[in-house]
Amino acid sequence: METKAQTRPQRLTRAEQQAQTRERLLAAAERVFARHGYEGASIDLISAEAGYSKGAIYSNFESKEAIFLALTGLYMARSMADLEKALDVAPDQLADALNQWLTNFQTDNDCLLLVTELQLQARRNPTFAASYYRLQEEQTRTLANNLKRYCKASGTAMPVNAMDLAGALIAITHGLALQRPQSDIGTPGRVIRAMMKLLTRP
Repeated sequence: METKAQTRPQRLTRAEQQAQTRERLLAAAERVFARHGYEGASIDLISAEAGYSKGAIYSNFESKEAIFLALTGLYMARSMADLEKALDVAPDQLADALNQWLTNFQTDNDCLLLVTELQLQARRNPTFAASYYRLQEEQTRTLANNLKRYCKASGTAMPVNAMDLAGALIAITHGLALQRPQSDIGTPGRVIRAMMKLLTRP
């Protein structure tokens, strides 16, 4: 028979509570930045979206820019983890896995809008740019390494610099997705598939 102590929910530690609050604040900030843009977003809007007071925000972040930087790191880490998971397949399945990752990436509207805001803020703010471009390079390098795997598995030489090709694929996917209605989700995938066939033709 279970005792009361065994059935009572375990209380979170102070550190766990703070981590949970921070996670909720960042999730709320992601929605607000995607909806209003960096300039239109505010601490008031983020706190209201998260259901916390402004004091909760300032106990975790120094400023709106600090939230944006933290969100950048979170987004890039999530994106790279999804990419690594998607491409953890047999060599002959890499092309389809790559296309699927790019398709999933461009069908997430909040993600696309957030990426656009990240790029704009990097252009405007040199301090933010230093952090953003470092994280962006890590994401591009992850894709580049898997493109090398794909070329090796298909028995073809890498047609261009792997980092250049990876950056171009991400940029093309992002650009095509933003130019078309959300109902037309297949175009970037079709373009990338055709490009990869041409680039890796023996």
